[in-house]
Amino acid sequence: MSICPKVLAILIALASMNAINASSEIKTREEISHEAKSKAPHISPQQLSGYLSGTDPFILLDIRTEAEYQAGHIQGAQWFPRGRLEFYIQDRIKDPDSRVVLYCRSGGRSALATLTMKDMGYTNVVDLSGGFQEWVAQGNTFFNLHGENKVVSYQKKESR
Repeated sequence: MSICPKVLAILIALASMNAINASSEIKTREEISHEAKSKAPHISPQQLSGYLSGTDPFILLDIRTEAEYQAGHIQGAQWFPRGRLEFYIQDRIKDPDSRVVLYCRSGGRSALATLTMKDMGYTNVVDLSGGFQEWVAQGNTFFNLHGENKVVSYQKKESR
């Protein structure tokens, strides 16, 4: 059975168009992060400050890499890398109603992790809006091997 060259060319063109359409449907990491941030429940750095100064128990998880955690983390945060979440979080947090706050550098990974934990059955998990960057940018302290730290902005004021 022989296929006419014109029919073969049409079939190849159709297959190419399908491949182009399929690749244009792939989401970028920015789109995935934005979508997760818009869907995940979150709290502000001010609300987290209230949690930290309050008496109600909660779990604060830093889901960044170990190097990021060692460079600086929020007081009381436990390091729990994002890549281990689906496999080991049940060992760390047994009660699905525990109050849990997750954070990463800017909120993308922690928003995804928040949605994952919700899907797993955790009912009281939130993401820190803006992540560690926003926490520090708002003048909050962080901890590392040197102890407590705070970023201070020294901007020279222009004189007229």
